Amino acid sequence: MKHVVAIWGANCRSEEELAAFVESGYTEDGDAIPSEFVSSAGLSWIDEDFMEIHWLPDEESCEAFVQYLKLDYASDPDQFAPQVPDSLRESMAPYPSVIMLYGNDSRYGSVNEALFSLAESGSGAGQPSVPLIAKIVYETEER
Repeated sequence: MKHVVAIWGANCRSEEELAAFVESGYTEDGDAIPSEFVSSAGLSWIDEDFMEIHWLPDEESCEAFVQYLKLDYASDPDQFAPQVPDSLRESMAPYPSVIMLYGNDSRYGSVNEALFSLAESGSGAGQPSVPLIAKIVYETEER
């Protein structure tokens, strides 16, 4: 099965600001209102069940996040960790927070499959205010 993890940098200056940035809403009629993140990233829809947000206010928390990715994030770290770019920490440096989305192309149905077509310079919808700083693609055997 093919997997993708997309990581965006965000200029949210607190955990509360980050939570508000990714919060979607609904109209009185029940229609979804995309979050500011979804709009800013140029996405049309995401499955928020496969999203993580991380506020990284200092160097120590950024390093801990990279270690989390390499050691604990994926169910198969031996396949995932080698794909984490060596330059990720440097790419994250300008942003006090990051937003991660996971996707796959499982035979049981895809999750956030639009992530596979993203380019690291953005989603193609102009210059997003939330830059895509990494897209990690890896494969595992489907069970």
